[in-house]
Amino acid sequence: MKTISALGIFFCFLSCFGSLHAEGTNGFRIASYNLENYIIMPRRIDGKLRSKAGKPESERDAVVRMIGTIRPDVLGLEEMGEPGQFSDLQRRLRKAGLDFPYSEYLQAADTSRHVALLSRTPIVEHHSQNNLPLRVNGVTLHSPRGILDVTVEPVQGERIRILCVHLKAKLEVAEYDQTDLRLAESEYLRRYVRDILRTDPSARLVLMGDFNDTKNEKAIWQIMGKPEWPDSLKTLPLTDDRGECWTEFWSSADVYSRIDYMMVSKKLEEEIDFGQSGIARPSFWSEASDHCPIYLTLRNFSTTISPPMPPPSIP
Repeated sequence: MKTISALGIFFCFLSCFGSLHAEGTNGFRIASYNLENYIIMPRRIDGKLRSKAGKPESERDAVVRMIGTIRPDVLGLEEMGEPGQFSDLQRRLRKAGLDFPYSEYLQAADTSRHVALLSRTPIVEHHSQNNLPLRVNGVTLHSPRGILDVTVEPVQGERIRILCVHLKAKLEVAEYDQTDLRLAESEYLRRYVRDILRTDPSARLVLMGDFNDTKNEKAIWQIMGKPEWPDSLKTLPLTDDRGECWTEFWSSADVYSRIDYMMVSKKLEEEIDFGQSGIARPSFWSEASDHCPIYLTLRNFSTTISPPMPPPSIP
């Protein structure tokens, strides 16, 4: 009887997995995921405060399961820890049958939380920026996480430029106003995107990550630019399977917010399969992070460079 129950759970998982990302579809999936402190930090474990502890095992396992539900070809990561923690996640993903042979890791002003990227397809250009000087009220500050900037080539001759960011969190600090720094980051991003698209108006560009602001705030619409501008970006109206658009739950305030975004250039917008794009929110999402992964799928790309990944291991 126990064997039948286990098989039932296994086939139920495969059914849910298939509905989200059916193998054989002619598409290329890009995702972004804030892992919530996949870092070494003070934590309370079994009632005791430890000065240096990693993300709990159960949460790490849930992160791998979450990534397995969307099975991206390229995955941007926020709140990634030191290189050893990045290697730990890669090892766990490989063990679950989720292998990403190519990667990018960015060390910027924040020494604890980093932006990183995993890819199943070759990274053919590296333009990441780890030192962004920003003028805030007459003082020079620096973007905490910088701009991760790579170009991938899922099909020979067809390139996609991917920027991944994690803007300043809404946490007060004594030295400056956190809102002002986030606005300075958004101004820099607008110029950065403008320069890319003015140099190559036909560029397929994705800007994604944790922007730490809702879409009515200046930082967000400043990055997007005006719709009539040729170098403006479109924020994708991603939702979960219930039609809800929030991406993060701030438990101490009981607030659900959409602060994670995927923005795309006009050229790329034409190629998005919205039926296979959205916010991943399986029942166990909160076991992994306070954020949910967001993802888009592009039509007309076949991931023939590396073989399809098998279903993830079921514990």
